Amino acid sequence: MVTPSGNERISKIDTYLNVAETFSYRSTCLKRKYGAVIVKDDVVISTGYNGSPRGYDNCCDIGECPRMKLGMHQGEGYGICRAIHAEQNALLNCSREQTIGADLYLAGVNPKDNSVHKAKPCPMCARLIIQAGIKRVILRVGEGKDEYEILEASKLVWHN
Repeated sequence: MVTPSGNERISKIDTYLNVAETFSYRSTCLKRKYGAVIVKDDVVISTGYNGSPRGYDNCCDIGECPRMKLGMHQGEGYGICRAIHAEQNALLNCSREQTIGADLYLAGVNPKDNSVHKAKPCPMCARLIIQAGIKRVILRVGEGKDEYEILEASKLVWHN
């Protein structure tokens, strides 16, 4: 979480990434916690974090992750994952009209120690982000001030 020093204000980008990071702590995933915030014209229009569909058991509730159980690494086995990704949940909570031209902020943390994980949308989420008309994706990549990457959504890797 980026905090100000003295009377200094943190940047808008770090502020929105802090919001995404805060939502990542609501994540129910045992493997990786992600939070997403969609912002348009300086207004937060949607948020999301990764977890099972509403009303279904989460990995943190049942005490195991099917991907971890099988020793799968990042990017493997999304078909057996119980979670809806943070980006997907944020996009599900608003209309395409709202997302056209908006920015999506994404932050990830490691469940074991809450350290920042270098955020990156998976190819499946990248497709959805592009289709929703999101303009830019801002990714938290480190613990400190201004440690982020800004990508044009059209440049996301959406296929292997």
